[in-house]
Amino acid sequence: MPRPVAIVSRTLVACLLVAGAAPLPAAPLDLAAVAADAQWLMHFDMDAARDSVVVKRAWERMQKMHPHAAGMMDLAARMTGMDPRKDLRDVTAWGLDTDKRNGVMIVRGRVNREMLERMAAKAPDHETMEHRKHTLHAWTHKGWKGRGREKMVGAFHRDDVLVFARAPEQVKAALDVLDGEAAAVRGDGPLGGRVRPGSILVARAAAVDPDTKCPVLKQGRAFRVALGESAGKSFYRARLEMESPAAADAVEDVVEGFTALGRLRWGDEADAMQLVNAVNVDVEGDTCTIVWDGDAEKVAQVVERAMEEWQRRHRGRRGCPACGKDGCGGCAEGECPMRRGRDGGPAEQPLRDDEF
Repeated sequence: MPRPVAIVSRTLVACLLVAGAAPLPAAPLDLAAVAADAQWLMHFDMDAARDSVVVKRAWERMQKMHPHAAGMMDLAARMTGMDPRKDLRDVTAWGLDTDKRNGVMIVRGRVNREMLERMAAKAPDHETMEHRKHTLHAWTHKGWKGRGREKMVGAFHRDDVLVFARAPEQVKAALDVLDGEAAAVRGDGPLGGRVRPGSILVARAAAVDPDTKCPVLKQGRAFRVALGESAGKSFYRARLEMESPAAADAVEDVVEGFTALGRLRWGDEADAMQLVNAVNVDVEGDTCTIVWDGDAEKVAQVVERAMEEWQRRHRGRRGCPACGKDGCGGCAEGECPMRRGRDGGPAEQPLRDDEF
């Protein structure tokens, strides 16, 4: 269920990876990169995230909480030839059906093409195929959550535009749209329409996955969501088209329930309550619209306090027992957490009899 608090929290986690770097030219959603018959799309604008006051402040706090984070990002940049903090511009995903496994992902940014193609050539079961002027690379990799080995296909549309999918046909279809050989989303289509300036996350769906785990969206027919920051204001917009007026009323009840929880948590803090009370829900027939706006500086302050509280609650549960920071390796500032217990570091304790 899209909602301001949950969406902000989840999106910040992704934004933290790319914040704090020099800005690049803006990269808003480009509907010309999405097939006309796509059933859904999702766009994450890294440039907008870099310009966000909330994201910048959260990234600064995250680096204090996890001093090894920057080093891990440096390592990832050397391994992949791309530093997401400054090189990644945006990511767009779309699919012709509601099964996200059949989706296409388009990545734009400065990358080391030669290095990435060498890495692909060394991957297991690597093979190449041609599609007009484009070369497709296919390989297998270890799947997520114990799914075994999975096929992956990727291609460069340009030196700074990469296309990924699970099957060659999906990559070819995406290249056709990017080349103008296949129709793209029109402005008046179900996934069309203008994008709000400063949008970090945009999600639109003309159909809902029947297997979705979200109980509210199980009764949904279509939706669109936008989250971002512009001119010093953070914003969230959502419109959900439900199967019935009763289902739309249920969405309103869910949102009001979460705002009530916010009032219980932040009731004694005026600035936080101002943000919680700014959530507006309107139901008209089978459509539920959620609108929220907040001062970006106040949002940043509340996010910082929430992160500080999280750190206090988890101090000592993981990471260094002395300072509570994750990855410092016993106050040896910046040690990679994957090296704990090695090179003379803290060793793992023997199992107790009650551990099994």
